[in-house]
Amino acid sequence: MFEKFLEDVEQYAACERYWEQLGQEIAESLGQTSEWQQWIPRQSPNGTPYEKDGNPIYDARSERLDRAFRIIQYSPVSDEVEIAAWLKSYEEFEYRDVPGNELVINLSLSQESAQLAKALIYKWMIPDTTQSDMRSLIDELIERRGS
Repeated sequence: MFEKFLEDVEQYAACERYWEQLGQEIAESLGQTSEWQQWIPRQSPNGTPYEKDGNPIYDARSERLDRAFRIIQYSPVSDEVEIAAWLKSYEEFEYRDVPGNELVINLSLSQESAQLAKALIYKWMIPDTTQSDMRSLIDELIERRGS
């Protein structure tokens, strides 16, 4: 899916729309329409756009839940399902214009990796999901998959 997205501007834009639609569908299914908004700047303070390198291809943040997620997408390296995920905490930062916690998903896009990412994002958007819950799900869906 979108294998040449880093080389083709139209594929890159289509890929961005794919993730945005997926994020919106999940949010709507949980009654969180319009709650998750982009939070990572796409341009420098002087207005110069950042390079479209897939990091992030899509991101969203819920102020109410004090959490966010980011999708980092890269071109496929193999025919295997390529996906990793982890949690990043910003709770110790004095500068709090960032979410308390972030789910980071790093993948090459395929039907399989998209389904795994969707499951992770869905769980992360549920208000009472804890970091421990997410680590368990990451282990179950991704880490053990490789075993």
